[in-house]
Amino acid sequence: MPRPMSNQPTPDLEKSTPSSDAAAVPKGPGFVPTFLYYFSGTALVTTFLAVKILGVGLDTGIPNQFGLLFGLAGGLVGTYFNQGKVLEIPFTSRKTFLRDLQQVLDEKGYSQNAEASDDEVRVYQRPTLRQLFSGKIYVYLADKRAFISSRAAHLRWLEKRLQ
Repeated sequence: MPRPMSNQPTPDLEKSTPSSDAAAVPKGPGFVPTFLYYFSGTALVTTFLAVKILGVGLDTGIPNQFGLLFGLAGGLVGTYFNQGKVLEIPFTSRKTFLRDLQQVLDEKGYSQNAEASDDEVRVYQRPTLRQLFSGKIYVYLADKRAFISSRAAHLRWLEKRLQ
């Protein structure tokens, strides 16, 4: 018995969509891993400091409460600034967009890493020591759209400067 025809396109015939274009750039950790990272680090340090400063043991529960409270705040702040995101920016001229992007990134000390970049994705980074605390910026150019992946704080700054 023949199978009914499906209206779904085959994978090799699918057209480029924003979600498939955005997949070309590495996204980085999202909300949950970033929150857990900053929450756990802040909670542990705060709990340890509360034990030392207040002079009470963990069995009282007070240091744990401080750890949870500050861990929640640290997790939310860390996630706001550092979770990985992808920004889509439309442009009319590829050459003009790349020139404007380079000028904006130069202000923050970013330059293109030719060794890490390939034909599709451009990688921008700061010098070695500054890169430890800022990460990389990945740029993929599609038809009249740029997909930029980096930390949320960088993307908010780039969005204001490029639009």
